[in-house]
Amino acid sequence: MQTENLQTLRQRRTRVGVNLGIVCLLSFLLALNNFNLSGRWKVNAMDHKFYRIHSHRLTNWGDYGDMLQHGMTAHLARVEGRLSLERAGPYMPPITFPGIGDIVLTSAARKLLETSGLSGFTFRLVNKTRIVELRWHEWDLTTEDPREFPETGEPEDYILGLRPNQRVAQEMGEIWELVVPITAKIGRPKPIVHSFSDLHILRDSWNGTDLFRGDGYGGVLVTDRARLWLAEHFKGYTEFDEFACK
Repeated sequence: MQTENLQTLRQRRTRVGVNLGIVCLLSFLLALNNFNLSGRWKVNAMDHKFYRIHSHRLTNWGDYGDMLQHGMTAHLARVEGRLSLERAGPYMPPITFPGIGDIVLTSAARKLLETSGLSGFTFRLVNKTRIVELRWHEWDLTTEDPREFPETGEPEDYILGLRPNQRVAQEMGEIWELVVPITAKIGRPKPIVHSFSDLHILRDSWNGTDLFRGDGYGGVLVTDRARLWLAEHFKGYTEFDEFACK
């Protein structure tokens, strides 16, 4: 009788061990299914909302205000991979959008973003190619028109019409590009669209980072988590529009 009880106990232990092994194997296979070949855990884009980030205008001055607020990086080519920034100083908002898809930060803004816990970006130093002294931030920013217009009437001549000022450039400190690589794909119904609202992120192409770019769209895209953080810490300088995902 005792021998039979021992055998029964051993059989039960064996069955329990087999069952535990099956459970572990199934858990491993499920985990493996959520891990892609690039070494990243797969994420379900269905659970997320996405947004494009762009500038909140500080004035009602149209292109004149945009030039003063952001400067420009599209006028000159990059040098050794670095953006060539031309802008007014010494004041620069913490986050600016001086070119097509470019995001440029002050050193203080970079340090702040480094503590955010967000993913999907690095930083690259910007060349302060042409910095001029123009204290536009001391004007009344609530008026319909700026206090001064360039003599030519062209917004870019706020910068090109003045001499570069090395002292002001040094006073501004280091300036950084927010580098966000293309890690997703963008779907479009036709080759030429009239608005970003006609585009959508291809759901399976998103790799799970908080900031990313999509192949076929020039701007930076962000998750809802990133939107909340950026809206809080760069309040008054950024706006967000929901970007479709299919």
